[in-house]
Amino acid sequence: MPDPVNLTEDVPPTPDDDEAFGLDLEIPAEVVAAILEPEAEPEPEPITEQVLVEPDNDVRRAVDRLGDRIDQRLAGLQAQFDREVRAEASRERVVDRLHAELQEYKQDLLLKVQRPIFVDLIQLHDDVGKMAEAQGDDGEAVRGMLESIQTAVEDILYRQGVEPFRNDDEAFDPRRQRAVTTTPTDEPDRAKTVAQRLRPGFQAGDKVIRPEIVTVYTLKP
Repeated sequence: MPDPVNLTEDVPPTPDDDEAFGLDLEIPAEVVAAILEPEAEPEPEPITEQVLVEPDNDVRRAVDRLGDRIDQRLAGLQAQFDREVRAEASRERVVDRLHAELQEYKQDLLLKVQRPIFVDLIQLHDDVGKMAEAQGDDGEAVRGMLESIQTAVEDILYRQGVEPFRNDDEAFDPRRQRAVTTTPTDEPDRAKTVAQRLRPGFQAGDKVIRPEIVTVYTLKP
């Protein structure tokens, strides 16, 4: 049986914690005072009033001269810009005019080359028309065939920019009409007017290829 434990046995004294670890926790008084005393805020720097110094007369005159030179330079640039704008507009007008003249020259040259062909086709158109008109009552089928040929010739000319025309004005126009015969009249008001329209004229744009063929009234002597 084991020996009983003596609970009344004296426990050896233990040293204080500070002493046991060999620490010296004595804090100097000035450190404690620094911790307890709040840190003083820095004093604001004094605000110095800015004093505006008036420029002397020499500086003012120099600035004025510089402003005048800038104004003169800007005025010169504006004048140069205006001249360039006018010159560009003039160049555009010249280019447009030259382009129009070139197009007109090309059209005139093309018409000059094609004109003999157009004249021959127009003559064929007239001859076929005369043959159709010469057919009697028993030649109705032939007349229809000839009129179809005449229409085909007109279509060929139309595809080349040539169209038939007839003047609506009763007065004779020598620029667009050709009088092949005359018809005497006693009425002065009818003199130099169209008596009969025989064949249509043909034109390419505003260029007359063949004038309209007509007869004209003339006053009897």
